[in-house]
Amino acid sequence: MIKRWLGSSRVAVGAALLAAALTLPSLNNGLGIDDHMYRARVLEGWDAARSARDLFLYADPDRPALAREAMARGELSWWAAPRLRWRFFRPLAQLVHHAEFKAFGRGGERLMHLHSVLWMAALAALVTVLYRRLLTPAWVAGLAAVFYAIDHGHGFTVGWLANRCMLMAGVFAVLCLIAHDRWRRDGWRPGAVLAPLALAIALLSSEESVAIAGYLVAHAVFLDRGTGRRRMLALAPAAVVVAVWYFVRGATGYGSDGTGSYTNPFDHPIAFLEQAVWRVPIYVHSLLGALPADLWEVYFVRRGLTWVMVGAGVLFTVLAVATLRHLVRRDRVASFWALGAALALIPVCAAHPTDRHLFLVGLGGIALVSQLVGAFVERHDPARRQLLPRAAVVAVAFALVVRGVLSPVALPIRAMIPGDVSRGLDRIEALVPRDEALAQQDVVLVNAPFKYLCNFVSVVRRSKGGPVPRHWWCLGVSPDGVEVRRDDARTLSLRPDRGYLASFEDTNVRSRRIPFAANDVVDLDGLSITVRALTADARPQAIAARFGAPLESRELRWLVFEDGAYRAFRPPADGEVFHLPAQRFAWSDLLRGERPDATR
Repeated sequence: MIKRWLGSSRVAVGAALLAAALTLPSLNNGLGIDDHMYRARVLEGWDAARSARDLFLYADPDRPALAREAMARGELSWWAAPRLRWRFFRPLAQLVHHAEFKAFGRGGERLMHLHSVLWMAALAALVTVLYRRLLTPAWVAGLAAVFYAIDHGHGFTVGWLANRCMLMAGVFAVLCLIAHDRWRRDGWRPGAVLAPLALAIALLSSEESVAIAGYLVAHAVFLDRGTGRRRMLALAPAAVVVAVWYFVRGATGYGSDGTGSYTNPFDHPIAFLEQAVWRVPIYVHSLLGALPADLWEVYFVRRGLTWVMVGAGVLFTVLAVATLRHLVRRDRVASFWALGAALALIPVCAAHPTDRHLFLVGLGGIALVSQLVGAFVERHDPARRQLLPRAAVVAVAFALVVRGVLSPVALPIRAMIPGDVSRGLDRIEALVPRDEALAQQDVVLVNAPFKYLCNFVSVVRRSKGGPVPRHWWCLGVSPDGVEVRRDDARTLSLRPDRGYLASFEDTNVRSRRIPFAANDVVDLDGLSITVRALTADARPQAIAARFGAPLESRELRWLVFEDGAYRAFRPPADGEVFHLPAQRFAWSDLLRGERPDATR
């Protein structure tokens, strides 16, 4: 009976309903960090045209005045790379966000999250259509559709509004592949136009949709029935779309360069290859195994344990290749999925490991797992039995437990994690002073132990409403002890025990490929930062912050984050030295339900 349902056309509706039901708990998530910035910009007067261009803008080296303004408002840290480019080309997604924030103002979060859930449901339904075209028997296609719909790796993306761009891109990318397959194998001529059109819409929703090109190439290699020349010509429309998109994207100043979170393979091929070597096994393990890539940022890299995750990924990848090798060698459809997923993984490796980059790569991975399960269930057929590895029962049991038992349990939990982050931000923002005098002052945050405590709070305040300081200056992020001394009436010197930018998350606006130099200066309106000493790996070891007003001026509101709250800070007197104690604050602290004590 289960096989009959999985093999019926009704499975598309079932997959959509499963995807929606398991991500509906995200309706109470509220706004994440980037969401707050987008809303603040729209509510502060951005029109639709500006939002379409720049809602997802973080830094543009061609407009340095905007970078200084972003530093003054707390959107960008002073240590950002001098030529940082962090500007996403996602006009369709940006317009959708603009329309929502314009319509709902400071409300409507649940409706926005419902909007994202519906995109996920649509994606699950279209993936079912794709699987039913390519996988046989039909019940295996239905199984793959259900596995995709309940994949826990989708949770964070659905639950974070700023990531809706990937859901939109995924819908149109899958439509592209369906239309291309109908054109090439069924002779459906409209597909020759609709496939590149859907690809263009996907690319205008999110750059990550370029990964679908890997499946188009794999389709030409393994599934297209034309001659070699016709197969290559069939790829021409998609190739033209990608080429035009990439040229326009670069010519208009979009892209990423200088950030530690993204690496352009064309600008930095050696760095990209070095990163891909260790990112591929993490992604493969996350896709086919039970160790989410998200854990790299929130746990392993923070503790210097990347090698553990990579080692586990390498071992798992070897086992996965051994398990799937007979299937991939002897089944052309499996070969298509394997090559498509492998090619799709290449652009994904440009970003630091996180599961939200695996939406399209997952198409192939989940299809292969489902084909393996199908071959095992029908192992009485000699032709199906030869697709299996020796330890097939172990591999299939593992796949069913992870995909069929653990994943649907984990999906709603992971979909709600952005809500925990949102509530953590709300708790932190509530600790910032709200008196009316703040609007006539510059906030100086001497130190914070975690990046979310540094600049993002000012963005949340602007989004939610309330007194906003003229400037929000965060002098540094260090969980370690910091020595603070006065140099003169307007200058403060800081020296953290291990230097600044010691953690990965501190490098998102400045890649380690861009070292500091002694006496580097960052001049802002009312504040100048000088790097006085460097660590052995060229990070700031000591800085001097010179203000436009005396340190005791009432124009400056001094704060420091200690013991779970923003505390008032008194600048040291002449000859006085303060030693700020080490403070531990990480992702787990941000997600806690209790509010930090602010009464001290």
